[in-house]
Amino acid sequence: MTYNEKIMEEVKYLIEKGDNKTLKEYFSSLEIPDKAYLIAHLSDDEKLLVFSPLGIEEKTELIPELDDYSLEIIIEALDSDELSKIANSLDVDEAVDLIAEVEDYRRDQVVGKVKRSDQIRALLKFGPDTAAGIMTLKFMSINGKDNVSTAQEELRKVREEEEYKYIYILDDDGRLKGYVTPWKILTSPPEKKLEELAEDIHSVTADLDQEAVANIAGDYDLLQVPVVDNFGHLLGVITIDDLVDVMEEEATEDIQYLGGLGTIETAFYPARRSFVSRLPWLYINLLTALLAALVVGCFEDVIQAFIGAAIFMPVVAGMGGNAGTQTLSIMVRGLALGEVRYADIKRLLWKEIGVGFLTGFAVGVVTSLIAYFWKGSPLFGVVVGLALILNHIAAGLFGVLIPLILDKVGVDPAHASSIFLTTVTDVFGFFALLGLTKAIMM
Repeated sequence: MTYNEKIMEEVKYLIEKGDNKTLKEYFSSLEIPDKAYLIAHLSDDEKLLVFSPLGIEEKTELIPELDDYSLEIIIEALDSDELSKIANSLDVDEAVDLIAEVEDYRRDQVVGKVKRSDQIRALLKFGPDTAAGIMTLKFMSINGKDNVSTAQEELRKVREEEEYKYIYILDDDGRLKGYVTPWKILTSPPEKKLEELAEDIHSVTADLDQEAVANIAGDYDLLQVPVVDNFGHLLGVITIDDLVDVMEEEATEDIQYLGGLGTIETAFYPARRSFVSRLPWLYINLLTALLAALVVGCFEDVIQAFIGAAIFMPVVAGMGGNAGTQTLSIMVRGLALGEVRYADIKRLLWKEIGVGFLTGFAVGVVTSLIAYFWKGSPLFGVVVGLALILNHIAAGLFGVLIPLILDKVGVDPAHASSIFLTTVTDVFGFFALLGLTKAIMM
């Protein structure tokens, strides 16, 4: 039994026993990650049972670590006074994240009771998935005209629990001019001006999407990313832990969207939420499947006359779909990381068409031999091989085009690419196989 299973068993036992006093003591004794794990795996009522008795300090430590669904359940159960107390104990960026999850009708009421309401209202104007939505206001900045000794004095005032990777250098108007490291400040001549030591740093604007921010941090190996307004004034910084969270969130989102989920869904979502999330895309999938069925319906006479065509239909369509998914995965990742540009379209198309021909030929030769020995028709074996080659080429072609087109019209390529690609490979695969079979029967 793992440690997590052991503590889960203990909590479940105390809940069933109704020993709320011991439950509170036991839960409070756990580390924050263990508390978050337990809450994620408990039912809605059990989540509230273990969370509600905690003190404000414990709730404040735990809130930022909760999964989205558990946080939603807990926020609904907390009154405005308690939410404002928790927000007051959080860093401004974490308080904004918390209040952004509060229902619209009582958000103003909660913000009005928070000490830093002006800052929070300003940050709430930005989307939660933007640079400003994930930045923190805890950073150290110094005027570039100050000397090193002044910066050293400022560093001495820093509390032990605070850690600054960079000290940002500003001009007289608060515009970002660069950065210096604490080590450089401590080892430079005291009389030297900070603007002489400043190094360039890549910054992002407040409204930039968080995924693009994470890509910039990765490309330039940044431990922090400064956020500026349109005039270059420093607004805040995005720390490495937030960047890691963004990367995990975006990767999860892309994987689940490719699987046809409308929202990010955890394994422990209630059935009704999963139903609502999944059903719309299943309906879209149904429509595309009917389109493929329509193509098959046009060749009923071929299927009736030669049942071998029906046997190999799922082979041709399935292999094309798999090949297309390989291309699609590379394209979605390339677009997400900024590796793929529209100027690369021609090069990418020719590459994937070539790969599609080679993989289609390799798979087609083997499958055509199987079809020949199975059905005893060398001509039908050739038809199956040709259909596979054509469908692999189509899979590579549309595996490039579909995500690019969706990205161009402002739709997340991860969200719907797989559904459209599956339709293309099914329709084209059925048409190629049945059409070629009909041609050899004439």
